[in-house]
Amino acid sequence: MNPRCLVLFENACKSARTFRTYKFLLDKFLVWCHKDYESLLMVSPKELEDLLQDYCIFLRTRVDSNEISPNSISGYFNPIFRFLKINRVKIDNDSIVQLYPDKIKLGGHDAITTEQIVKLLNACDTLRDRALVHFFSATGARPEAVCQLQLKHIKEFDDGFNKVILYSEDFKHEMITFLHFEAVKALKEYFEERESNGERLTSESWVFGVSGSWKLDSKSMSYNVLENTFDRLWKRSGIKRVKIGNRYNLASTTSIRKRFDTILEMNPEVSSGASQYLMDHTGYLSGTHYRRPTEAQIFKAYRAVSVELMISNELRMELEFKKQENLISKKESEKDSRIWELEKRLENTDKLLRVVLSKLES
Repeated sequence: MNPRCLVLFENACKSARTFRTYKFLLDKFLVWCHKDYESLLMVSPKELEDLLQDYCIFLRTRVDSNEISPNSISGYFNPIFRFLKINRVKIDNDSIVQLYPDKIKLGGHDAITTEQIVKLLNACDTLRDRALVHFFSATGARPEAVCQLQLKHIKEFDDGFNKVILYSEDFKHEMITFLHFEAVKALKEYFEERESNGERLTSESWVFGVSGSWKLDSKSMSYNVLENTFDRLWKRSGIKRVKIGNRYNLASTTSIRKRFDTILEMNPEVSSGASQYLMDHTGYLSGTHYRRPTEAQIFKAYRAVSVELMISNELRMELEFKKQENLISKKESEKDSRIWELEKRLENTDKLLRVVLSKLES
């Protein structure tokens, strides 16, 4: 049975994945200082601060030997600070934070291009991987949100679009986004393949299952499997990436998310609120933000960029052509309506003029 201090720590973490990561890093510190969860809490605040300062100096030596990035230091201490705080141990965090090394510029800042996404798709050897690339391209979603998606979270919407609910288990973070026709088609092909392989899809089925688990019920794709899948696709694609520090200029999934963000930001029809919401920036998901957009506004914004989000050149050109046709048709209709209105006014004016002339003659 876990000690109470660890149970509190687990409940203070927002998700199971956060707890696993935080516990792993907390355990590293405990091994280093030869303590366990409970004995750490028995150390006096002054000794604890000294211990944490020494740990920071130790981590700085690892930074100097290029074992870890200076930007990762806060990540080592955040779990420790949270563990102490939830167990009501007060220390001067700033006395440790001041010892952090200066951060450096990292890679991962570039957005993938549509042409490069085509190369990723060409590197896919399964319908699942193709559907994954299309899903990320169409939503700009974070990996952790995609891993937990079930079929019940995707519903048909207007004009061939699908509505997607992300983070459904976290009411504070729950948000909606959409899938355009191209991504919907890729998902349907993947689902049809799973059913043809004997899997019975229900509302509880995972959207992205683990390959080879189709005999009965699919298993959800873990974060690590998703990362490994994209790493493999990048290597196969032949796309050249530049390494900056420990990262590439084009991050595995973040570069796709940055493309999504760029398309939103560059479209004048998309409001700042809708853009921030679709990018899953938590300030707009809190429910208290005074500019939180409505579902209709979010869909309107998504629809405005949907053609540009698509990968297929032919499909984008076809939809753009249809859009222009509809625009011309609308203008022609407005023109016809205006002509009819002017003709009616002229007819009424003519009648009125005849009446006036008739009265003058009499």
